[in-house]
Amino acid sequence: MDHTHHQSNLSLGFHAVPLPPQASRAPIADDSISLQIDPGLRDPSHNPRPIPLQFFDQQPDGVRDGSVGANDGEESDEEDQKEEEVRILGYSMCIKRQRRGESSSSCSSSSMLHSKRARVEPDLETRRDAVRSWGNQPLSAADSEIFEIMEKEKQRQVLGIELIASENFVCRGVLDALGSHLTNKYSEGYPGARYYGGNQYIDQIERLCHDRALAAFGLDPECWGVNVQPYSCTSANFAVYTGLLLPKDRIMGLDSPSGGHVSHGYYTPSGKKISAASIFFESLSYKVNPLTGYIDYDKLEEKAMDYRPKILICGGSTYPREWDYSRFRQIADKCGAVLMCDMAHISGLVAAKVQFLSPLFRKDFSYFLVCSECWKDFKQLVWGIFFACVGTPAMTTRGCLEGDFETVSEFLLRAAQIASTIQKEHGKIQKEFLKGLESSRDVAELRSRVESFASQFAMPGYDV
Repeated sequence: MDHTHHQSNLSLGFHAVPLPPQASRAPIADDSISLQIDPGLRDPSHNPRPIPLQFFDQQPDGVRDGSVGANDGEESDEEDQKEEEVRILGYSMCIKRQRRGESSSSCSSSSMLHSKRARVEPDLETRRDAVRSWGNQPLSAADSEIFEIMEKEKQRQVLGIELIASENFVCRGVLDALGSHLTNKYSEGYPGARYYGGNQYIDQIERLCHDRALAAFGLDPECWGVNVQPYSCTSANFAVYTGLLLPKDRIMGLDSPSGGHVSHGYYTPSGKKISAASIFFESLSYKVNPLTGYIDYDKLEEKAMDYRPKILICGGSTYPREWDYSRFRQIADKCGAVLMCDMAHISGLVAAKVQFLSPLFRKDFSYFLVCSECWKDFKQLVWGIFFACVGTPAMTTRGCLEGDFETVSEFLLRAAQIASTIQKEHGKIQKEFLKGLESSRDVAELRSRVESFASQFAMPGYDV
């Protein structure tokens, strides 16, 4: 082994073995390997350059200029396949021998690398074809695993009866819009005040949504503003809290077990905080009368006067009664609170004038906010209105009518009866109860009836 510039005072544990002057030497690696002295061991007044290394393999007699004797051919072929291990500064390195007869100069090696890099680039049309081929792949080809899971979810929706009030089936037009090129654009901010350029058409779409949302509820744009950006009423609620309150300020809403929503500041009886509203703000819930199922407005007023919330919330998730909005207005004014209405689950009824919020939608109520989710109750977002009952929007969009919901109610009654029987047989422990459900023939029979019933109805946006 040989290294150049041995005068550089490198005495770090590797040795130069002198070779006879007549010995022929062939390099077995290029000079891309170099050593540099540790700055801690270097003389501050001397800044040596990196020392290149070149490894040589001593060639036997009779081998000159890459030629191999006849008797040595087989042996040389075996050696060509070997890797040689060397140690530098105590570290092992494997150096692969060059094949005999190949160019041994480092310049030749470099030229080979450059020639590989200098391949002719494909023409513009070839590159366009490649992008089209990749960009036009359907999901089934681009990601078959995700596609299969999505197909299973579609079948679950088709064969099920969705009664979750916050769910709905949208039409093909909505699916086309949500899966369009609009998803490529980042549009943080508001119309006319975006953080990035190129949002002129996004601004047009958002302003059109503003106009349609106000028109759907018959509101004067001179008196009312609307924010259509929140993707759910929970995020809309939190936006109101952070816009009007400071951390630890007080809010007051209907208790979740009484029909309120967890985003109204609910926490469990043990004091566990469930949502961001209860984590960042102080909350006190009002409840329904356990005997009547109605809100006791006298107790609500008494509690509000004691607690003095900054925001008083009317509206809920599963409260099946009319709200006395005029009384809420009076209580809020009396305790000095901003009145906020969460009408996410009844927005379709309000827009269709089935349930009226006229005591709230008045110009003189300067401190009033309405939070809503239009997609729960509108077949085509804000531009299609239909009559629906709370808890049934997903099924009405599939074409279910009054008689169909009578069948659904029979399914619900039967499910409650089966659950009661299994609970008596297996106890109230969840693990044992679930075992009973899995092995129940009644559950299997009811599932079959439900799937047969649900599969009769169309799935909006799909030919199923």
